[in-house]
Amino acid sequence: MAALVGAALLAGCATTPEGRFASLGPLRAALSTSPEALQARADRNDANAQMALSLLYHYGLGGVERDPGQAFLLRSRATAQRGSTPITTYIPGINGKPGRVSMIFVPRYDVSAAQAASNAACADALAKGDRSPQAVEPCGGEARYDQLAAGWRR
Repeated sequence: MAALVGAALLAGCATTPEGRFASLGPLRAALSTSPEALQARADRNDANAQMALSLLYHYGLGGVERDPGQAFLLRSRATAQRGSTPITTYIPGINGKPGRVSMIFVPRYDVSAAQAASNAACADALAKGDRSPQAVEPCGGEARYDQLAAGWRR
């Protein structure tokens, strides 16, 4: 039961306006980084750059021509599993035998599907100029929406 309560508390932290804005790294990069720089990073399998470039292609921003197919491809690459993160753990010995250190490989996602969806939802609100409470929520609130909208208009 305690684990369930802890998970609920952690989930609540992820839905704060600050947490939502922090997850918009790809959108912020799309609005502040040149397409050439993003392309160079995307070619090196940088998932955040792939997601940012996906937004540029989807909306035709930054001098990039609209290409929904390329946008979909880049978003798919960005949300694909990127390998694993090694974590060392100590396994104690039993019955007087020595313990040992073991490696555990945890799957790692640079851009989760939820993060990609929140970036897309905020970008969609910016593209439509929608300032309704439901539209600005994925952007982290009205103040953060205004910050992103200023970059969107550039």
